[in-house]
Amino acid sequence: MGVAPSLVVALADHLEKLGAVQRVRDPADRRRQTLTLTEHGRELLAACGKLAQSLDAEFAADLTATERTALAGLLDRLAARQGLRTKATDR
Repeated sequence: MGVAPSLVVALADHLEKLGAVQRVRDPADRRRQTLTLTEHGRELLAACGKLAQSLDAEFAADLTATERTALAGLLDRLAARQGLRTKATDR
């Protein structure tokens, strides 16, 4: 993820307190834990996605369709260059 492990732990702790994820021990390696989305976590993720789409639309409201397409393409290029795009996030 390109971030400090302590930040990932803090984020995981916060998400766990919200009931959005649960930690599960890896049976093959007890030192390792995986994070699993809970049903509440899936609901939060869906709500955040809808909110992000709404904010994107509000942010780009004054742009023409052509300008929005150009902006999305440029942002995609910048994200790819920084290694922020993955198969899961590709449109």
